[in-house]
Amino acid sequence: MDNKYDEWQQQLVKCIRCGTCRSVCPVFQASDNENTTARGKVKLLEAVSEGKLALTPELQTRMSKCLLCKACVTGCPSGVKTDELFLSARRVLAAANGLPLAKRLAFTGLTYRRLFDLGLRTGAVFQNIVFKDAPDGIGKMARVSLPGAGLSQRRIIPPLATVPLRARLPETSRVVSPQARVAFYTGCMLNYVYPAAGEAIVKLLKAHNVEVVLPSRQSCCGTPAFTAGDYRVGRYLAEENVKILAAGNYDAVITGCASCGAALKHEYGFIIEDPELKKAWQLLAGKVQDITQFIADTGIKQDLRAVKAKITYHDPCHLVRGMGVAKEPRQLLAAIPGAEFVEMKDAAKCCGAGGTFSMTYYDVARTINDWKLDNAAATGAAILATGCSACRMHIADGLGQRRSPMQVVHTAEIMARAYGLE
Repeated sequence: MDNKYDEWQQQLVKCIRCGTCRSVCPVFQASDNENTTARGKVKLLEAVSEGKLALTPELQTRMSKCLLCKACVTGCPSGVKTDELFLSARRVLAAANGLPLAKRLAFTGLTYRRLFDLGLRTGAVFQNIVFKDAPDGIGKMARVSLPGAGLSQRRIIPPLATVPLRARLPETSRVVSPQARVAFYTGCMLNYVYPAAGEAIVKLLKAHNVEVVLPSRQSCCGTPAFTAGDYRVGRYLAEENVKILAAGNYDAVITGCASCGAALKHEYGFIIEDPELKKAWQLLAGKVQDITQFIADTGIKQDLRAVKAKITYHDPCHLVRGMGVAKEPRQLLAAIPGAEFVEMKDAAKCCGAGGTFSMTYYDVARTINDWKLDNAAATGAAILATGCSACRMHIADGLGQRRSPMQVVHTAEIMARAYGLE
């Protein structure tokens, strides 16, 4: 056995082939193919480690058919860390076979922070050349199929913000006699796509008498790169973010996107190799909090305004299983006067977004999302709250396809309304 598979063996030997993962895997439930289950992938990787199966492009495709939703991790009675195992496998397969040109270019672009920023700002100005308005003005749709970018002409996406979040706000938002000083790690989506949600987060923090710093040199969290197997880019971005955030001596690092938060708090631990940076990350990870955690821990304001609406909530995978945040968003929503919070069935089940998964396997992702939308619709809610930009985008696409009047918003945006900040 090749020593490079030793780390796999620690997880492979734990699998008892019970098939519990079949009952929780949304991709399997949507495709009914054993190869898409965690058990099926474990068998394939076992064959690789024994020299019975080569690192082929076909195997790479099989390993990509996973949302990394962590449902199999939390449901596994043997404690197999399938998420870490599959990420490692993707890294090995990407090294053996490479990645598509579009992904290589996109990921490399992430390492050039200023060029990336300029590209998205320019894209916002000229986006109407490539995209047209969706019916009823609910988003944008590609004028032509863009398979290289993973965009179906059917897909409804939000427009790029003409002015990003970090260009709208000062690097430091000060308050009188601050009770804490925090860094707000915006990530890419809140900065370039959903800046209103980012502004709501800053307003909420200031309402709690917190000084908020938006580090100007923060980079993409690296999740798109390292989940595709590009650890070179993923590691570079992780290390750059740790350097920037650790240098600030903040009381907390606040996130408003589940994938970013899970990366900062957990996944950097098996990406960063430099010993000193790993020590810095370990100290930093304990400070990372989702905005709903921070508000719940600080104490929800008592003089909230009424929000007359029925609200339901979707648990992002990286928030509920990646960061262990479940009760806090519900505490916040349930505290709003006039609002009726209704729990949807299978609220913690993946919506099918999975980062770039929904771009590569759009039809499978739509099937999974339809189950989520059916459960949301059954509550009769007018608003669906969530804490992940990828989930929000994917759910909004599904709602748009259905011409549903239901709104999907960030939990912080509803709370900002209740705080009288909007």
